[in-house]
Amino acid sequence: MTNVVFTRCAQPHLTARRISTYTVLGLTSYAFANLACALLANRWELSLGERLVAFFTPALAFIAVVAISKVLVGHERIVFYQTTVASVVCVIVLGLLIGACIARLLDLVVVGIGIFLVFGRLGCHAVACCHGTLGRGVTYGPPHVAIGFWSRWSGRALWPVQLIEATASGALVLVALAGSAEPGRAALIYALGYAAVRFVLELFRGDGARPYTLGLSQAQWMAVATAIACAVWRPSCVTGGLAAVLGTAAGALVLWRHRRELLFPPHLFELDRALHAAGDGQRHTTSLGVAVSCHILPDGRADSIFSSNHRCWSEAMVRRLAHQLWPAFELVPGRMAGVLHVLIEPGKVGLSTPAPGTPPAPDPAPPASAALEHQR
Repeated sequence: MTNVVFTRCAQPHLTARRISTYTVLGLTSYAFANLACALLANRWELSLGERLVAFFTPALAFIAVVAISKVLVGHERIVFYQTTVASVVCVIVLGLLIGACIARLLDLVVVGIGIFLVFGRLGCHAVACCHGTLGRGVTYGPPHVAIGFWSRWSGRALWPVQLIEATASGALVLVALAGSAEPGRAALIYALGYAAVRFVLELFRGDGARPYTLGLSQAQWMAVATAIACAVWRPSCVTGGLAAVLGTAAGALVLWRHRRELLFPPHLFELDRALHAAGDGQRHTTSLGVAVSCHILPDGRADSIFSSNHRCWSEAMVRRLAHQLWPAFELVPGRMAGVLHVLIEPGKVGLSTPAPGTPPAPDPAPPASAALEHQR
């Protein structure tokens, strides 16, 4: 029942004019964040200069980061952590220049960003960007595939990580406001809490257009850096302890990365492209050394042949990879060690591998919402 409710809420367009839900919720979040910040600025008796810095700097930093990113990667990509860090750094610099109370200024800006994120993630949920991996909670379909959602996961349940993050952000804002009597405390509570939440949620993110380094996503590294920065800014058992926990968890994930890297979303997308390219009848290999080829059996089934020398290659791993790519399949060990056949029944929409001679499919396009956080 929950899956049905979440799915019904995931509508990429609103009204007969097909206005992007992401755009509507983005503007709504900006309005709510500014209204809340205006009330807080009065309550905390910020000066005119402090208010100008708090209200205009984050928006300008956001625009600048998105514009620079577009030039570098060739298309618009909104990355929450990148824009947030840029906003906070710019606010601190300008705050120092005007002699503002940096701690209280950060309270206002960080709480405002937290409110903005609540509605922003609802928009992500609606248009299927920043989505989760296979799990339970929400199912996307053809309307989302049309704007860039990975077709292999169309109709398959995913973890609703956007809704979890929106809820967590809202809760952190409330806790931060409750503890905001001391300047800087609200910013500290939200930043630390969000770092912990985001670090964990990244383990369930399924969108592929996000970089990984040493087994951690960019957002996970930034979460660790955020916790360390908070511990340096306000040393205490809590801040130091959380920084140590996230640092230890990051270290463990780095050590275990080889057990996980074949299932990272970027590699799954790369494997998907290799399977499509294998329609030319040739063998294609991913950057992690997974080789694939495919042909059609006499009974009409598609036979995708997987092989690899990866240290964690096994029948269980191939089964997990196949589960990510097809909702139904038969796994058959090959005659040679490390070779396995994934057999797909013919005539099932979304299940078949392109037959030999089929032109390779283009890379999945980013959602038209241009909200591929992607990630981050």
